[in-house]
Amino acid sequence: MPLTLAVRLRDGNYDAAAGDARLGEWPPHPARLFCALVASAADDADLDALRWLESAGQPHVLASPSKDAPAVLANGFVVTNAVERGGGSLTWPGRTNKFRSRAAVRPRDGAFAVVWPDADPDDPTLGRLVRLANRVPYVGRSTATAEVTVSVAGPELRDGWTEFAPVPYGEPSNGEWRLPYAGYVDDLRNAYESGRRAWEVDRSAPFREGATAAPPEPAATSPYELLVWGFSRPVVAPDGRALLEYTSALRRAVLARVADPVPPMVSGHGADGLPHVAFLGLVDVGHDHADGRLLGLAVALPRALTGEDRTRVLRSLLDQAAPFTRLDVGRSRLRLERDIDSPRRAQRLERWTRGPDGTDTWATATPLMLDRYVKRDADIEVAVADALVTAGHPRPDEVAVSPSAFVHGGVTKVHWGHAVHGRPRRPTVHVRVRFPAPVVGPVLAGSMRYLGLGLFVPQRGRS
Repeated sequence: MPLTLAVRLRDGNYDAAAGDARLGEWPPHPARLFCALVASAADDADLDALRWLESAGQPHVLASPSKDAPAVLANGFVVTNAVERGGGSLTWPGRTNKFRSRAAVRPRDGAFAVVWPDADPDDPTLGRLVRLANRVPYVGRSTATAEVTVSVAGPELRDGWTEFAPVPYGEPSNGEWRLPYAGYVDDLRNAYESGRRAWEVDRSAPFREGATAAPPEPAATSPYELLVWGFSRPVVAPDGRALLEYTSALRRAVLARVADPVPPMVSGHGADGLPHVAFLGLVDVGHDHADGRLLGLAVALPRALTGEDRTRVLRSLLDQAAPFTRLDVGRSRLRLERDIDSPRRAQRLERWTRGPDGTDTWATATPLMLDRYVKRDADIEVAVADALVTAGHPRPDEVAVSPSAFVHGGVTKVHWGHAVHGRPRRPTVHVRVRFPAPVVGPVLAGSMRYLGLGLFVPQRGRS
C-alpha cells in the first residue's frame, strides 16, 4: 500500500537551492519534506511515527519535468549581524550588508507528491503523519509556503507530471538527491542541539527522471557490523605501516574486558569454520591529501555472534559505567572516543559501509594477504575471489590485482614486528573488485583479516 504526501505550493514557487545558491533545486529532494515534518513534531509519538517513515524504503517524487521548472533568481542586499564604525545599512545604521543571490524554481504545476511505494502504516502511525502534515507551514525555505496532505491511495501521474525515482549506483541517472534514512530523525535532532545545519547529516543517492525508472536492487549485507572509535585530539596520527601493532593492542584490550570464559568467536580459539571478531585500523585513504595514517580503530562483530556471547561483548565495550576510552600501545597511551559522527571521514561508519544501499565496487585500503600460496600470477585473482567468499561476501565478477594501492593513501606495506609471531607470511596484494550487485560493508577478506589486513573501502559503482 503506497503512502503519498502531496504538496501544494501556495505561491507556485519552490524556494530551495541545490548546492550552488544560484541553481534552483528540482525535483524537490524528499529529505526537504521529511525535515519539514520533523520540525513540526510536538512529542515522542510524532517522532516515533517519523522513525517508522524513515525506514519505509526510498521514496519517489511525482512532479513537473525538469524542463518545465525554470529557475527564478532573486538578487539583493541582505543585512548581516556584523557591525562597522560608520556607514552600513541605511535602515540599520552601523550594520553591514552583503549582496546575495538566491534561486527558486517555478514549476509549471505548482504541486508535487512524494510517494513511499511499499509503506503500509498502521492507523496510529497514519494519524500522526496526517497531523504532522497539517502543521507543516513550508517546504524548503520559509518563503516557499506550502500545504501538505497525506493519503494511502495509489498516486497517479497528473497531466504534465513525470516520475523521479531512485536508481542503483552505476545506472544512468540525472543526478543525486537527499533522502531520509534509518536514524535520520535522531541525526537531525542531534545536529540541531549541537548548532549544526541539517545538510551536515544528509545522505544522497542517484535518481532518474522518467516514469520507467527502476527501483534500486537490494544490496547484500556484510557478515559483520562495526563499532568505531576515533582518537581524541590532539594526537599525532600513527603511521599506517604500524597497523598490526595497533590492532593487536586493540585485540588484547578487548579480550581483557570480556569476562571469562571468552567466547571462541572473540578469541579465535575453538571457532573453526565460524567468523571471528575482527580488529581493524581505520586509515586515511581515498582523497588527494590522504596519507594512510591511522585515524581510528574498529571492532567488527560477526552477525553470527548472537545470544549471551554477543551481549557480553557489547556490554564490555559499550559499558557507560566503565567506558572503553584508553588503549596502551607499547609506551604510547591513546585516548579513544566513540564518535561515529566525527568530521574526519575515516571515523565515520558510512566510510566503511557505504550506507544502506552499498556499492558494487570496492578496493583495499590495507594489503590483502592471500589465504593460500599460488604458483602463477593468474591464480592470484582466483585466490582473491575465493578469499572474499570464505569471508562471507559474494563472489566478485571482476578482480584487479596490483602491488600498490588502487586508492590514494592506501597502506602498501606493514611492519610485522611481534604482532604476527608464529603466523605464516603469505604474499600480500592490493585489490579492486566489482560484485554482481551492491554490497553493504564492511568488506574484509584474506588471511589476517581479523587484525586489519584486507580491509576494503567503497568506490564509485558501475557507470
